[in-house]
Amino acid sequence: MPAHVPLPLSRPLLIYDDKCSACKRFAFWARVLSGGWIHLAGHYYSPEAMNVKKLVFPDDYDSTQMFWLINNQGAFGARSGLIQVFKEIVRGIIKTKVVNAVSNGYQEYISADEDASSVRNNSCDHICPTGSSCISSQDTWKRLFNMLRNSKTFHHHHRAN
Repeated sequence: MPAHVPLPLSRPLLIYDDKCSACKRFAFWARVLSGGWIHLAGHYYSPEAMNVKKLVFPDDYDSTQMFWLINNQGAFGARSGLIQVFKEIVRGIIKTKVVNAVSNGYQEYISADEDASSVRNNSCDHICPTGSSCISSQDTWKRLFNMLRNSKTFHHHHRAN
């Protein structure tokens, strides 16, 4: 991230693959479990994600390789992102009152996000390299294994005045 650009986030942002139904479910549950504390944005269809990624990542870096949890400490992808997602879920539980999401139809947790309908939608418009849909259990396990194998972190650097 360029040193002179402040990150415009008041809450953690989870950027996920919005072409993958398993990834949508992961993001959805991270938001629900955090009591709405974690904000969601899809890699491909969210203008907010595209703008934040321009601020955080080098121009030549393909950030769509993994999900990212971006907070005040930095941008954490895949395995290192899981730790941050867990921390933000705990922080969200402490900061917000967790409501029974199931009985309320999840609406209060995702209604503020532009891509809320895509998170609730379990359809998948992405075809994996194997030719199958990413909704298949085999490809879900492959994605999980690859996420646990990979990790990347970008720390925010602030310029001294």
